[in-house]
Amino acid sequence: MPGCSASAKHRGLCWKHGGSTLCTVEGCSRGAKSRGLCWSHGGGTKCSVANCQKTTISKGLCWTHGGGKRCEFDGCKRPASQKKQNFCAKHQPKLLTQ
Repeated sequence: MPGCSASAKHRGLCWKHGGSTLCTVEGCSRGAKSRGLCWSHGGGTKCSVANCQKTTISKGLCWTHGGGKRCEFDGCKRPASQKKQNFCAKHQPKLLTQ
């Protein structure tokens, strides 16, 4: 698409310009991740731990089995965001006021 800087994913188009595939579950308008399904309906890569059917977050693991970033605040197990300097939403604002 002229003027678009997003990378193309499907049919030479980015998701903003119709390049994504939609979930095949009737009434769902989310983007499909794999097997024609969105994350909510079972799409995406499954956790590599035996018998776990959850979707991976990172390193081939779901949240329960160690995937994803954790907050760097001592003792906190909440999800962290790089945008929040690897702290969770609860602890990042406290760091700014210290």
